[in-house]
Amino acid sequence: MSIRIEHLKFTYFEDRKDILSDLSAEFDAGEITILTGASGCGKSTLLYLAAGIYPHSAGVLRSGTLEVEGVRPDSLTPKKRCTLVGMMFQNPELQFCMDTVEHELLFCLENICTPREAMMEQVEKALAFCEISHLKERTLHSLSGGERQKVMLACLTLLAPKWLLLDEPFANIDDASARMIAGKLKELNRTRGIGILAVDHRLENWLGIADQVRVMENGVLRPEVMDANTLDPELLKELGVIVPGEAYEPKLPKADPGDVVLELKNLTLRHQNNVIFRNVNGSFRSGCIYAVLGESGCGKSSLFGALSGLYSYQGQALLQGRDLRKLRKKDLGKIGFVTQNPQDQFVSDTVREEILVGLKKREDAEEKTEEILRGIRLWRYRDISPYMLSQGQQRRLGVAALMAYPCKVLVCDEPTYAQDRNNTAAIMDSLCRQAREHGVALIFSTHDRQLAQDYADEILELKGGSLCVH
Repeated sequence: MSIRIEHLKFTYFEDRKDILSDLSAEFDAGEITILTGASGCGKSTLLYLAAGIYPHSAGVLRSGTLEVEGVRPDSLTPKKRCTLVGMMFQNPELQFCMDTVEHELLFCLENICTPREAMMEQVEKALAFCEISHLKERTLHSLSGGERQKVMLACLTLLAPKWLLLDEPFANIDDASARMIAGKLKELNRTRGIGILAVDHRLENWLGIADQVRVMENGVLRPEVMDANTLDPELLKELGVIVPGEAYEPKLPKADPGDVVLELKNLTLRHQNNVIFRNVNGSFRSGCIYAVLGESGCGKSSLFGALSGLYSYQGQALLQGRDLRKLRKKDLGKIGFVTQNPQDQFVSDTVREEILVGLKKREDAEEKTEEILRGIRLWRYRDISPYMLSQGQQRRLGVAALMAYPCKVLVCDEPTYAQDRNNTAAIMDSLCRQAREHGVALIFSTHDRQLAQDYADEILELKGGSLCVH
């Protein structure tokens, strides 16, 4: 059983260069294969073609063929296709249709015409397999990014396709959850014979289970076939892969801590009958960089959501001594937020305008916009809609757009997830320079401990409902 690709050429726009250029490859269902490489080299595009989503939904297949088990996936009806290939997106929230975890799993079974009397038993088995039985009755919107990834994996195990296609499955989950999911994927491959083809910029969670690592570059596969014993760290680093144990080497001026600009006093947040965090305290100074760590579902995004006004909380959050909940409209721009899903924050019709809106009071707004977009490698896309960008590109735009605002505090929820090494460094260098040069308190969450160690002046961890110095 295999995925076979022969001389594939694919582009998103007829008049643009090919994203995949004369690509030929074969992937064996008996192996776990990881595709890695720089952002924009065509990895996710290849998965979308293998899933049968492209070219039906977007793009132009100029020439060549892609077959899964001897069948073109785009030629199948959705019902037949889901028994052949199942795909986990970078953002699993985009795949959910129902309100609760249980209803989502039942909906999957309904789509493959599972007899009603067999449904609940299969749902319970899928929940237990993914170790999320406790999430059965939870609403999907209340879950963390990592919990949603586990629910999506449960959906895919119910559908039991011949191939699983995974796009950055560990991008926003903690190391323990990543190891758990990796173990489940290995079990699906070894015991159930499900082929696994995954895209990832970080390799540490795959090294114990991957049979081969292949690197994409400029729309084709490089000839090297690597595994855990034959990785070439220098080559991977050069090609934009985040290599385990390799420091990011930021070049930033030393911190010159200013006044406290944000202070948290006994912040407590509840969701229904559950306490998300309790009595969280902390002080954040201008010009300083703070990393917030914690397991998936520990409440990092909820804490940031409380600061943004999305959730009601007890206690106080003081911005320059004033309660956040009582700020006047003109002061709201003093605290900026980059969300996990950048699509939630876009306000303009084009990439260029998305940056300009934060610079409208500056005389050099046009020049600064070009400088910012070139810095995040999006200048060539300046006249298209932000929603036409890839998820990785949307993430870079979302971060850059907030940097254009004159904030006192900038809160970023996983600002570098699903980015390659070079873009991760570019994003963090830009954010940290902003903090240093303009006296901004930068607070970011991450599951990348190396990133936190290299960039943060202070590392905090949300654990057991409390925020403490790491």
